[in-house]
Amino acid sequence: MTMVIAAMVNCYVGCNTGAAEPQGLRVLACDTETGAARVVQSVDGIEGTTYFQLDKAGKFLYSAVKDPPGPDGRPSSAAVRFPVGADGLLGRMERLAKLPAEAPCHVALSPDGSRLFYISYVSATVVSMRVDGSDLRSWVFPDDAMGPNEKRQKKAHAHFAFSTPEWRRPLRLGVVDLGCDRIRFFDPETLVVDPSLEIKSDPGDGPRHAVWSGDGRFLFVVNELGSSVASYSFDGSRFARIDKKSMLPDGFDRWEADGKTLSTKAAAIKLTADGKLLMASNRGHDSIAFYSVDPATGRLDVRNIAKLRGAAPRDFELMPGEKFMVVGHKLSNEIQVYAFDREKCTLTPAGAPILCWRPLCFKFK
Repeated sequence: MTMVIAAMVNCYVGCNTGAAEPQGLRVLACDTETGAARVVQSVDGIEGTTYFQLDKAGKFLYSAVKDPPGPDGRPSSAAVRFPVGADGLLGRMERLAKLPAEAPCHVALSPDGSRLFYISYVSATVVSMRVDGSDLRSWVFPDDAMGPNEKRQKKAHAHFAFSTPEWRRPLRLGVVDLGCDRIRFFDPETLVVDPSLEIKSDPGDGPRHAVWSGDGRFLFVVNELGSSVASYSFDGSRFARIDKKSMLPDGFDRWEADGKTLSTKAAAIKLTADGKLLMASNRGHDSIAFYSVDPATGRLDVRNIAKLRGAAPRDFELMPGEKFMVVGHKLSNEIQVYAFDREKCTLTPAGAPILCWRPLCFKFK
């Protein structure tokens, strides 16, 4: 008789603010063969740990916490990190530095792991610092090119940070500005702007997150307000738009009756490990759109738009082995595991949902 040993991995979950009792981080133990998942640790009593990054060695989880307002009444936050034990559980939180803005909506690490980047949405602030909290620099996006969406683009809104491919020298930090339909690039240490690489999205697209192809030749950007995915080629010195694909089925109206309020908003964008499938989530239509990626041209073809059982899929992540996907249904206050059919690009609920206050970010270790 052959014994099958389950492959257990840990999944870290960041939670949104607003719960009656502050909830920060969760750690799930996940079985990559069956899709079974359960909470094995809760880090409570803190807020603001919505997004985070694990270092390459898996020794630290970097995030942020919401602090009480300062003397001037402005929102306040701090950069923090948690040691990760051999069992995958999180140790005691360490404060690294006071941040000059509200709790960030995204956290990124430089490719060499030496610097941290914090992105704050409301104040459109970018922060760069060493991982020990020193050499902190900040930059604020100007309100100089706002998009046409009257409700969501009244000012600049920084949303996501990523580095240019490691083969590109010098490296640059890209930061997505949803409010002004652009992606700007910076020297990652000084935050001096490099205007030669700027990307302008179509007016009203509201770019949100981005992901590189494995070879760094193509950049894929999910547009929150436009519910679309755009692809760009990159030769090391300039970007050129390839195409843009909708994330919604034909006939679906992304506007409410007033014509000013969006009925659905795109959220996260990911690639399968082999880079052949691109995936992007949508809140409102409550679905994940799947696209095949042409490795030679970067062009996208819609494979399927898979409806989900919960409300507002903010973030998602494939388990190692890619048999299952973990999805955070923000407005259902739950995490749902789905069986992933790669050939059909479908998602089928696997087990009961796991209660969790507004899950936002997922990382496997």
